[in-house]
Amino acid sequence: MSQLTPTPDPWASISPTTKWLADRKGVSFAVLVDALETLTQIAKSKIAQIRSKQSAMSIADMFDLQMAMNKLNQFSEMSTSVISSMNSAITSMARNLKS
Repeated sequence: MSQLTPTPDPWASISPTTKWLADRKGVSFAVLVDALETLTQIAKSKIAQIRSKQSAMSIADMFDLQMAMNKLNQFSEMSTSVISSMNSAITSMARNLKS
């Protein structure tokens, strides 16, 4: 049987006191970028583990990789949606100020 490596929690590095509004002058997207980088590294490490095993790959390894890729995909889509909605809100505010 293959030994499963525990997946590090990407949320562990995000403290509850993280400021989303940096000095009330703008929005800090560093939290989103850091979490995406962490999830990307997790997925890359799982791919490297599978590659190193070559023919000894198990179904558990594939499911583990699938879960990591699923988390990365969901967080990536969520980040894109957040940024898109903020862009729409700012555009709307600018349009309303102009008229």
